[in-house]
Amino acid sequence: MNLTQTIWRVMTLLTFGLVGLTACVTVEDSQALRTTVVTSGDLSQLPPSAMTYTWHPTLQKIFVDRRLDKQQVLQHMQDTLKKVLLTKGFRWVEDPQLADFQVGFGVAMGTQMSDEQILATAGLVPGLSNQGVDPKKYDKGSVLISFFKPTGIAGQPYEIIWRVLAQGFANIKDMDEVRARFDGLIEEMLLSLPATHAVQ
Repeated sequence: MNLTQTIWRVMTLLTFGLVGLTACVTVEDSQALRTTVVTSGDLSQLPPSAMTYTWHPTLQKIFVDRRLDKQQVLQHMQDTLKKVLLTKGFRWVEDPQLADFQVGFGVAMGTQMSDEQILATAGLVPGLSNQGVDPKKYDKGSVLISFFKPTGIAGQPYEIIWRVLAQGFANIKDMDEVRARFDGLIEEMLLSLPATHAVQ
């Protein structure tokens, strides 16, 4: 798994525009709005004419506890990725033979997965601290998105060229908040992905 360039960037964002939050945001809640994003790889390795993608055959991992429906989380992740990537001009296709690249992803929410386990699984770790956050109200979630390009090599048809891992907090008891924060996070994670010529 060779990467011609590795780019690490860490961003800490504080967002106060969530529905239901007033100007009187507590210190605890403001701490819970932190998001950390780490990227690795080189998006310029995507084929210049790339317009279509399909899901990676094995990297569609969902780790959630019993408060969340695994299949619903998987479907929402796929739907959100399709929506965001379409705004960039990329179209999902079911047939891998028609895809210019593959997209893999992983979601961990409401579990006790440690940063060490995330590092071993994803190769990245944002290391978002839970200091000042009420664990009874907020759960830490992690989202991974990876891009793979075709190699033309038998036995290793695709290689990873870029990945982004984000961590943030959400109140699982408020699913509207979870979905809003989740969708916004996916948009932020793919912000650096250039749009295709079709939408430029």
